Amino acid sequence: PPRPQSIPFPPLRILKKLLQQEETPDKTPWWLLLLRLCLAAILIFAVAHPLLREGTSNAAKSGPLLLIVDDDWAAAKTWPAREEALQNILQEAGSNGRVVTLATTTPSQRVKNLASMAASDALNIARALQPQALKTDRASLLKQLQTEKPKADQVIWLTNGLNAASSEFTTGLSQLYGKGTLSVLDVPNAETLALAPPTIDGGDIRVTAFQGAATNTKAILQAKAGNGRILGEAQIDFAGKQSVSAKISMPVELRNEIQTLGILGQDHAGAKQLLDDRWRRKTIAIQTGAALEASQPLLSPLHYVTRALEPYGEISEPATSDDLKSALDAGLSLLVLADIGTMKQQAHDDVAAWVEKGGVLLRFAGPHLAASADDLLPVKLREGDRNLGSSLSWETPQSMQNISAKSPFAGIKIDPRVTISRQVLAEPDTELPDKTWVSLSDGTPLVTAAKKGKGLIVLFHVTANADWSNLPLSGTFVAFLQRIVTLAPAAGSNAAAITKSDQAQNYGLRLLMTGAGELMTPSASYQAIPVKDFDSAKASAATPVGLYSLGDQQRAINLDIQTADLTPITALPEGLAVQTLSKPKTTNLAEMLFAIAAIVFLLDTLAAILIGGGLRLRSRAALVPLLVVGLVWQLHPHEVRADDQTNMQAALQTHLAYVKTGDSNIDQMSEQGLKGLGLIMADRTSAALGAPMGVDPETDELVFYPVLYWPITEQAKEPSEKALTKLDLYMKNGGTIFFDTRDAGLDFGSSTGSSAALKRILSKLDIPPLEPVPPEHALTKSFYLLNEWPGRYEGGSLWVESQAGDAPAKSDGVSGIIIGSNDYAAAWALDDNGQPVAALVPGSERQREFAFRVGVNVVMYALTGNYKTDQVHVPALLQRLGQ
Repeated sequence: PPRPQSIPFPPLRILKKLLQQEETPDKTPWWLLLLRLCLAAILIFAVAHPLLREGTSNAAKSGPLLLIVDDDWAAAKTWPAREEALQNILQEAGSNGRVVTLATTTPSQRVKNLASMAASDALNIARALQPQALKTDRASLLKQLQTEKPKADQVIWLTNGLNAASSEFTTGLSQLYGKGTLSVLDVPNAETLALAPPTIDGGDIRVTAFQGAATNTKAILQAKAGNGRILGEAQIDFAGKQSVSAKISMPVELRNEIQTLGILGQDHAGAKQLLDDRWRRKTIAIQTGAALEASQPLLSPLHYVTRALEPYGEISEPATSDDLKSALDAGLSLLVLADIGTMKQQAHDDVAAWVEKGGVLLRFAGPHLAASADDLLPVKLREGDRNLGSSLSWETPQSMQNISAKSPFAGIKIDPRVTISRQVLAEPDTELPDKTWVSLSDGTPLVTAAKKGKGLIVLFHVTANADWSNLPLSGTFVAFLQRIVTLAPAAGSNAAAITKSDQAQNYGLRLLMTGAGELMTPSASYQAIPVKDFDSAKASAATPVGLYSLGDQQRAINLDIQTADLTPITALPEGLAVQTLSKPKTTNLAEMLFAIAAIVFLLDTLAAILIGGGLRLRSRAALVPLLVVGLVWQLHPHEVRADDQTNMQAALQTHLAYVKTGDSNIDQMSEQGLKGLGLIMADRTSAALGAPMGVDPETDELVFYPVLYWPITEQAKEPSEKALTKLDLYMKNGGTIFFDTRDAGLDFGSSTGSSAALKRILSKLDIPPLEPVPPEHALTKSFYLLNEWPGRYEGGSLWVESQAGDAPAKSDGVSGIIIGSNDYAAAWALDDNGQPVAALVPGSERQREFAFRVGVNVVMYALTGNYKTDQVHVPALLQRLGQ
């Protein structure tokens, strides 16, 4: 190969040829820099979410602020609005640098802290405030304010709107801080209703309801079980009165499940009453071994016992051993044996087994028991009885000793006129003192008791009539028997009776009622209440409203509301009036600022393009501003609508739907009813339904749902034109609306409030003539063969589109409208455990079963049309009908 050539590299010559011109970059124009600074400022303000509030706040002044809040039961109904107003006042006070003294008017176990604090600290405390199930104690707060005198240039009282010594309270505040410093504020509130403690009226529970003004208010009284199941309802119609009574009537077994009586829609403790064992009716059987002395009933051993126990239980007198066994097998609460010495072996064994399971046996002495006694006694008896004038007699008749605090009879006042002239004696032993509930003045036992298995045996060592003592003639006797009845389990229950030997004689708080009327688990700060003090205990900070328990026994403390407690504030010092708080109108400026920022950014991008060489945009560069604008839009906290997601869910699976009424209780019942019906459909048919969905015809798409259940209320409003158009299209295109007036089985066409509301709605819809379901209609045989349509109530008819005429069937013969009146959702409703939620009227398993069958037929009719009317099904149907 040729030899390589050497070529010299002249780097200095190359560098010398480079240009020596010095260049200076162009400066950003001032107007573009200003535009970008404005963009940054706008984004900063937008992310801060500024609000524009119209009007001035009540705390816009300066200086120390005293803020007083009513946090009692009456404030609970509108507590969210009060809480918002409270926070607005404190936030405004904080922005003005004010110190705040925050005080509440309900009683407290601890002394209220009236120290001044920063508004931010007061705001944290205010956020933790909750209404209490107590009455206000404004007098105590005023006394503390007068003693401690916290500084305040302004006093704001957020009141509950009720009188309760408001004149004295405001007068004291004005004298303490000067006139013109006090503002009385209240939030808009609907009529407040309350309940008085219930009473026993024969076999029913009667409750008195109150309202503050004599108006024509109507409400519904509900009885609920401990699991929230509705057991019964009663109508409350004040009819221009301030107080009116209502009663709940139902079978003993259901009545004994009632835990709470409340007024529907009144979410506060004043409209709730808790029922304990004292209000639960017991079943009591009484037998005697003596002649009944029908011609002289006052001599009968059963007369005084029956009269004493009548208000507290269902009393029966089994005549034979078979009758007694039937009563024991049915879950008897209390068995009373008056002067029965020995029983037949079979009856003895039945009673012994019943006591072992938790029954309470009450026995009275007499000649038969003194002569011969069996082993169903709490103590061993001496043979013979103790007579006045015998070798074991007293010089004078004996009286009773004061009752020990450890006795289940503790707290009962002894009538000093009661004397004992004759009794059966117990053999003394080491256990006798523990078994003695009441003793005579000489120390001998008058009432003894002992546990047997889960049950209890109680013995009165005297007769049930006035032969041996005048005890049955006294009120003390009635108090004794009432206390024994409370120890007995409820009808049909096998709960064990509790005596002093089981545990300390104190009732502990098990469930605490909040100011909103809800039951919750309490903290450990509440002390137990001794048995002897419980009957006199009132609702207070130390003994709050709630359910207390001693073993299996339950006692309740309720608010004691009277008509005067609901009187609104009327008399205030001159120059002072209650100001109604309205929600301040606020405008969120973030949306507008984000929009302005997007526009400014586009202007900045356009300016950069112009300065950089014109509008010659590259394809990728053109996407940058759009991506940035999309990012800014995502940062904007706009409301996310779930319509698309809901429609997607409804389209992917078949769902039943219900129309939302705005009443949370009715909507919840509709949801539970359709959910229960869906479970029945899945169990008995091939239809696999999704969870029920609530819809609003005004805004939601209806086409996805084959059946629309619409419960009608008296307050139902006519749909708008837009909603009416959607409903018409829905029915004409194959959808079925099931209207339910829920008016206790009254036929469609009646003059009830719900029927009138339904007529108003139907008058705006384009529907064909209606008729009751004919005997051969597809709805009568779409799955089950039906000829009646029960729901929660019996009777009534279902109405569908008339089949008269020769017009061709549309939508596969499915009626676009079905009208019933038996509250079907309540009959279908099941809880999470598959148990019925609402009681039926009159109520039977057959009625509920047929209510489910009605629901199955309606859904299958809507899904499958009129195929069951085809002639191919005639042989099978005739065979089912036995023809």
